[in-house]
This record gives sequence, C-alpha cells and structure tokens, in this order.
Amino acid sequence: MSDASATPTGLRRLASLYFTGQFGKFLIAGGFAAIANFASRFAFEPFMGFWAAVAAAYVVGFLTAFFLNRVFVFPASGKPLHQEMAWFFLFNALAFPVVILAAIGFDRYVFSHFLPEGLARAVSHGCAIVLPVFVNFVAHKMVTFRGVGN
Repeated sequence: MSDASATPTGLRRLASLYFTGQFGKFLIAGGFAAIANFASRFAFEPFMGFWAAVAAAYVVGFLTAFFLNRVFVFPASGKPLHQEMAWFFLFNALAFPVVILAAIGFDRYVFSHFLPEGLARAVSHGCAIVLPVFVNFVAHKMVTFRGVGN
C-alpha cells in the first residue's frame, strides 16, 4: 500500500501540521533559542554545577523562544502579552522535567561511558533540548498563539 490515498486521514492531518513554512520558522526560532539555552549553560555551570546550570539555561532558552515565536513565527493572536506568556510558560514548564531528566539520563547512562565529561554533558544537554519540539509546536499553534475567536 504505497499509494498516498491509502494514508489514513489522521496521519495526513498530522503531517500537514509539520510540513509548513510555519513549522520551519518554528524550528529556526527554536534553533536560536536552543543555541541561547545551550551556550548559557556553559556560562552558568562554573557557578552552580551542571544540573542547576541546565535549569538556568532553560529559562534563557524559554525567554528567547517566546519572543522569537511571538515576533516571527505565529501571527498576532490578539491576546494580551501576559496571557500568551502564561500559556507558553505552562507548556514549557510541562516539558522541563523531560529536558532535565533526559539531560541527566543521557549524561549518566549513555554519553559519559564513552565521551570525556565536558563533551558528554554538552551532547546530553543538546539531545535533551530537542525532545519536546514537536509537541510544543502544536501546543503553541493551537493554544498559546491561537488568534482570538479561532
């Protein structure tokens, strides 16, 4: 069944969310936010250790992502700034345990076994940042930045 018409409707609808210019912009904005997140961990780590630095860097990435998404990815929703930020915060707060636990898990159980400590932590943190991307896009598109009356 390689015929495209045999693809279930739900799968086509799901794919239509991601094969868009908007998702591409979301990935670019997220890439810049991930760079801010990732780079700031190195600045924080000497002062607070790895796990706390990952948490502090997450806040930097969160703020960067919010403003880039609000300005460049999603059209004006008509919602007040505080309401959009609250939804954005909620969805990112729900993703935070995934990111922190994945970073720790990747570091402790995967990469530290064959990479030097600093590189293992960097790769672990980078992998963890990517995990919530697909769920967050849909949440922000359908709730955070959804236009008033839509």
